[in-house]
Amino acid sequence: MIKFITSPQEMRLSDVETAQYDQIVDYVTEISLNLMAVKVTNRPEDFLGWCNELYNYVRYGINMDLLDEKHEKPLQKLLQLLEKSITCRQVKTSRITPWPFLKNFFIDQSDRQALPERLRLLNYISSLRISTLADMSELERLAFAGKHLSAHEPAKFDFDVELFGSTRGAKALHELLQHTPSLLDDALAAIPLEGEVTECDYNEFVKLYTAAFATLAKAKAGLFAATRLLAMRRPDVFMVLTAAKVDALCQGFGLVKLNATDFSRYWFDIIEAIHRQPWFKSAQPEDATELDLWNNRVVLFDLFFFVDNDFADKSNYLKLKNKPVAVRSTTAGRTRAAGVVRQKRTKESATEAVDRLLAEPDLPAYLQSKRDSMIVEVEKGKSATEVMQLLRAIFG
Repeated sequence: MIKFITSPQEMRLSDVETAQYDQIVDYVTEISLNLMAVKVTNRPEDFLGWCNELYNYVRYGINMDLLDEKHEKPLQKLLQLLEKSITCRQVKTSRITPWPFLKNFFIDQSDRQALPERLRLLNYISSLRISTLADMSELERLAFAGKHLSAHEPAKFDFDVELFGSTRGAKALHELLQHTPSLLDDALAAIPLEGEVTECDYNEFVKLYTAAFATLAKAKAGLFAATRLLAMRRPDVFMVLTAAKVDALCQGFGLVKLNATDFSRYWFDIIEAIHRQPWFKSAQPEDATELDLWNNRVVLFDLFFFVDNDFADKSNYLKLKNKPVAVRSTTAGRTRAAGVVRQKRTKESATEAVDRLLAEPDLPAYLQSKRDSMIVEVEKGKSATEVMQLLRAIFG
């Protein structure tokens, strides 16, 4: 393990990678006794491969029963740093990646990144695109905008509508969607459904989008929610930004971090940079399956962002689909879940309890990014407040 940990010293690292490696080693030192018990089976010769291997050793190789409580925080910090380092390197690699290599990367990441489910969402959105938000049903609007409800029944919505980025914390956006969606339609109409999208088109969208929020008291137009609408309008042109993505994305592109209202830099530093990349400028493929990826190639940039092995299993769609169905017992006269032992009913589901807390204003981005983990812990029996306090203690 020592030889593995020190192997990046023999690699040609950039200044950013060197800084990341130094930080990683600091956290590795704190859990070194636990990590030394893990057997090394693979020794990559590149920094990206090394980060992936170390992540697996730390995440799945360490015996957690032997981990001291004081080491839990550095372990979690180490995992977060490795996730960011992996994403940064993959984003950096995207700048020189031709389309055939990117297509293969998408396919390789298919299971881990829930690619089939992502494509089902995008295909559904494509069927809505000719309609206005004002003409859509509430559930269709929320699917377009990225807010999951229990009413998104799996039989019709066979995907998690929050894939690529959730807007459930964007209260002002959802107020507009509910009461004056035509204002958002006016903004989206500035982005053509086909052909080139110019800087002028985008600036017109921004002008009308920010004007829509000016109709609400004390509301600000946020960039991240806007990118969800833009990417659903034109998934071949725009990608979705979230608070959890922006830091690693900017490091991968060698940029100063964007803020949540920096509309101009989103176009110049992110979208134009993506449009200069060789995979973006590739010719339209003839194969139907490949064409489906190509038509959504910019929004699928999301696959460059690291996710854990259980990402696909955390889908809101799967949670609803696999939720026990309550049936009436003919013998006892009580409602029981078919096929499972009856569990104590609660006034509020785990998802609702977590989402209620995450809807509070000014929450740190790291708490928003831990939504799925919080739901899992609440489902195990902890209160949502207790879980949030624990995360604040660990990551705050």
